[in-house]
Amino acid sequence: MAMKLITSYQAWWRPQDGKGHFWFTYFDGQRLRTTDVNAESFSIVIDILRNEKPVYGDHATAAVTTQTEPTGEAET
Repeated sequence: MAMKLITSYQAWWRPQDGKGHFWFTYFDGQRLRTTDVNAESFSIVIDILRNEKPVYGDHATAAVTTQTEPTGEAET
């Protein structure tokens, strides 16, 4: 599956087994569950989802990515 723009998400954390997952809602209205991730990965993914825009994701791997933001500097 290719990365798709995430428009919203829902996070589920299960402290009893130290794992969690996300529900990604994509730009096309699809809502799909990610694979389970450990605490470290959960923390990283939720940080990106909360603080970066736009965010693209792949529910099959629970991977997320964001685009670079303009720095105001001219590229050489």
